[in-house]
Amino acid sequence: MKNLFIQIIAKDAKSNTYKFALAKFLLDYSRNKKNIEDSQISYKEIATKFLEYYWFQECKYKFKQDFNKEKMPIVIKLIQKYCGTEYIPQTYDKYFSTRKNIQNQLIQEIENKCFKDVIPRFQPYKKNIFYEHFHTLVPSKRKFDLPEQNQRYILLNANTISFFKDEYEVLSKILILEWAKFLEKTNFTPRLISKIELMKDPKRNSLNKFKNVLLDMGNRCFYCNKSLEKTQIHIDHFIPWSYIYEDEIWNLVQACSSCNLIKSDSLPPQKCIDKIIDRNTKYNLLKWNRDIQEYYNNCNKAGFKIINIDKLECNTLVG
Repeated sequence: MKNLFIQIIAKDAKSNTYKFALAKFLLDYSRNKKNIEDSQISYKEIATKFLEYYWFQECKYKFKQDFNKEKMPIVIKLIQKYCGTEYIPQTYDKYFSTRKNIQNQLIQEIENKCFKDVIPRFQPYKKNIFYEHFHTLVPSKRKFDLPEQNQRYILLNANTISFFKDEYEVLSKILILEWAKFLEKTNFTPRLISKIELMKDPKRNSLNKFKNVLLDMGNRCFYCNKSLEKTQIHIDHFIPWSYIYEDEIWNLVQACSSCNLIKSDSLPPQKCIDKIIDRNTKYNLLKWNRDIQEYYNNCNKAGFKIINIDKLECNTLVG
């Protein structure tokens, strides 16, 4: 079973990441299963997790699944259809709390359009090593048909659940590594493995410890130059946190509440690059300056928008 899993994840040809997503579902499901017994799992349950995995990849991290937009996986096209193509600042649960109809439609469409091949192809045809399914091979023997609605489930056997539970740590590491290797070909993003490994709303660290340090560098908003008091200061990630995925002083600036709210997870105007490089040079953060322009450009390539300077509270930026 281990050899087959590694073969599927690391060696088999793939045109998209569906096998990785299904493997993650099976591993997590098995780890959380208390009773080791044969289990019937509906396609709706699998589709629900597929939506969550890919929503984060598309709406939070802006992962590119393929350079050719026409070849994007159907699940990404569906998410863009219902949720748009812009970065979404809300958490997954909060976003869908007022969009239950959209969430349900997405889950149904993922179930109907994304599982024709990945379910049967996750194991050798006619060999139900991990689970039993009810797909049928079409006459060309290259594709599968979905089963009837009342047979849209897999029967995950107890031996598989036990195997995935026992080998969870090792298999998860293999899975995340191979998923990252697949996506790194089309993405310019730091901490790719960490983002794939989490794929849920992260617990953000408090930035209050940086307030005094940033105020020592200046008591004015980095963007609009408005004077700030200690109680008014907001801390902003110059390169959006969702892209950079870390809290480092070289990338943090003090901001007024208006500029911080408006900028959100967008990139600041290009003219701000020189200003932050000058600041980092002045305060001995020079070693990072060689990366800022590259991070900025790659973040923009990844799909993060550059905010229009006129949208900030004051468009007379210093620098």
